[in-house]
Amino acid sequence: MKQKKGLIILLAVLLVLCIVYFALRSYNQSQKEAEQAKAEAEKIQVVDIENPVEITYSSEDGSSVSLVKEDDTWHLKDDTETALVQDTIENIADTVSDVQAERQIEDPDSLESYGLDSPAYTITVTGEDGTTETIYIGDGADSDYYMTTGDKENVYTVSSSLPNVLEMNTDNLKEEETESTEDDASADDSSSDDSTSGEESTDTESGSNDE
Repeated sequence: MKQKKGLIILLAVLLVLCIVYFALRSYNQSQKEAEQAKAEAEKIQVVDIENPVEITYSSEDGSSVSLVKEDDTWHLKDDTETALVQDTIENIADTVSDVQAERQIEDPDSLESYGLDSPAYTITVTGEDGTTETIYIGDGADSDYYMTTGDKENVYTVSSSLPNVLEMNTDNLKEEETESTEDDASADDSSSDDSTSGEESTDTESGSNDE
């Protein structure tokens, strides 16, 4: 009888523990969903271009890069022959086509106050559907940067990851050439073989003279 009573108590305890476990699990899930919803609501989506197919960015020093995507491959707009590092360009495309601001400046001063009258970077990105957006990057704002878009009506701060990804020139985007390296290696091997043959020939002649 005592064993039966103890088993019942044990089952009751297990039942209570299960109820508590699932209640806590449900609460944690609800909290997580609430936090995600809050973060989504606070997100400031400034640029949202789907399937970017053309990107042009220029810096205040006058340098510029224009990229076009055709047949799932990025190439320079004025040079379709030069092979480019596709992963690097896809990273640039993902960054400039999906821009979320850290915050929006309320009642902004003149563009000059943020370095946006003569932007450090000007970026134009075009989507597959023809949608085009222009982004201007100005002065630094602590760890972020000031930014505005085409109409320049609103001023935002944006993560430094946006201007940082643009610190690429045409040479950085080109794939490294491996043919010359392979040719040099072949030449070195040939030179080594010739040298070895020459040494063997010398040794043979020396042996003949000794005899």
